[in-house]
Amino acid sequence: MTAHFRIACRACGAPSPRIAATRCAACGGTLGFSYDAPASWPRQPGRVWDYAALLPLPAGVEPVTLGEGGTPLLPAARDRGARVWWKNEGANPTGSQKDRAISLAMTHARAIGARRIAVASTGSVGLACAAYSARASLPCLILMPKGTPAERLKPMLAFGATVAAVDTTFEGIERLLRALDDSWFQASTIAALSPWQSEGPKTIAFETVAQLGRAPDWFVVPVGGGGTLAGIWRGFLDLRRIGAIDRLPRMASVQTTTFNALEIAMDRGLSTMDELAAVAADESHETIARNLKHGVPPDALAALAALRESDGAAVSVGEDEIRSWHLRLAAEEGIFAEPSCAAAPAGIDRLVADGRIARGETVVALVTGSGLREPGALPPREPVPLPASASLADLDRLVPGRG
Repeated sequence: MTAHFRIACRACGAPSPRIAATRCAACGGTLGFSYDAPASWPRQPGRVWDYAALLPLPAGVEPVTLGEGGTPLLPAARDRGARVWWKNEGANPTGSQKDRAISLAMTHARAIGARRIAVASTGSVGLACAAYSARASLPCLILMPKGTPAERLKPMLAFGATVAAVDTTFEGIERLLRALDDSWFQASTIAALSPWQSEGPKTIAFETVAQLGRAPDWFVVPVGGGGTLAGIWRGFLDLRRIGAIDRLPRMASVQTTTFNALEIAMDRGLSTMDELAAVAADESHETIARNLKHGVPPDALAALAALRESDGAAVSVGEDEIRSWHLRLAAEEGIFAEPSCAAAPAGIDRLVADGRIARGETVVALVTGSGLREPGALPPREPVPLPASASLADLDRLVPGRG
């Protein structure tokens, strides 16, 4: 591998010489990466692989890419109680932030000579994995819980992936994946299963600083598995280490009031997966925010570390708040996002109302995915009927115009 990065266990610090390793050989802990300070650093916003100096790209390996990253950072069109910006990840090739992680996962798969791909997904990871597997010319198996929306499933099939609906919970599917042998490459976005991909979300931090010119005061993330929030935080830490920023943001997680293990953990000081399992929600409960449906986020400990190290916050929001913001993001901000994304602005409302976010502070909210992938979540509405004889006056009555 190139000398610009090293692999070591995040728990015990033992180095890992094997590029194909996914866990620490000494203690079984999650692997992480350290990097030499880059000779130069992009000052203008770029795409994911423009930041290769702080990504684990082995020597002689070309990235598997569809042009991910470089997503817009848009100022809020209305007063949101603070200086709010939307980091719109729906502009990625398959419409979510998971393209960043899966680009790294597939690049690693190519580096170790993988022959087939397997992944568990409720939609976003599966769609990204199907597209990037096609780009890498690798067969792909996607396991998903029954009930995944058809509009998410069909594009996976179009990319040539094999999709199986499994009659179990997401955690049950993950147990099935852990039993696979080494002939499979697991393109999971869980750091413990695929540490290489967990570096992908760092590039959201890199881009945000390039776009804003500095780190924000707060970075708000809707949390399902927890890996995206943890990765963004590591990105900000990298930027401070190389001198690109001199201050760090406070991180905030937003979950649903049903699946709110991080909020409970922060309130009660929980710090182990066993403690989190004891307060986990029953996954038979439904939520419109399907991507946030985890009894215990698989990367919960890394997410909690980011929240605590940044003096951040964990909040939860209800189904009605999410439904409302799902429509408001589109109608008031021009951003058609998937329902799970709507947890972020609802969480900002909560943090502003509680006084934790001050009016003068700069807040970046992660809009994790495009609503074009899940139009079935919208409430039913019909177009206004007009007869063929409709007049200009009829059109004027439909849309009177401002002022």
